[in-house]
Amino acid sequence: MKIEIGHKVKFTNEDLEGEIISIISEDKVVVSCSDGFDQTVNLTEIIIVGEDNQLNYSVSQTKLSAKIASNLKDVGSSKFLNRYTNTNKYQLGRVVEIDLHLEELVEFPSKLDDWQKLHTQMQHVKNCLGAATAKKVKRLVFIHGVGTGVLKTELYNYLSRFENLDFKVGDFNEYGTGATEVTINY
Repeated sequence: MKIEIGHKVKFTNEDLEGEIISIISEDKVVVSCSDGFDQTVNLTEIIIVGEDNQLNYSVSQTKLSAKIASNLKDVGSSKFLNRYTNTNKYQLGRVVEIDLHLEELVEFPSKLDDWQKLHTQMQHVKNCLGAATAKKVKRLVFIHGVGTGVLKTELYNYLSRFENLDFKVGDFNEYGTGATEVTINY
């Protein structure tokens, strides 16, 4: 979508909205913000919204495929799961413990809407499962916490799609009811 003066925008990292009042370059604009100040921002810091507050943007397929390809290289690399690998005295072999709490995944979790929080957590689950499969890891533990149960339900719905996965509530003595243990059958 072509950026034009008058477009309504929302900020991605702040709880602000506004209107584009000037275009400085291909990637910088001046926005008259809801806090009463004008800000010069990069286009990566804002999202164009319509009058009904719905997202109103298009994505360059070339840029998108390049970003996806670079992210998939990181996921498939042997280093992706290294920070989660844990060996303790109670278990033989590797256990991959993946903490899905938002504070562990993003820098500013309070800036995300509820659907963005769930999407971020589920995307991390998918990335970790893909990396675990590539490395032939047999057991994973997803630590999701107790909360309202939305993430746990979504996780169970996702895991139930795969015939080669078995999952159950994690060890109560170690995690309480806030974890799910997944076994991958190769």
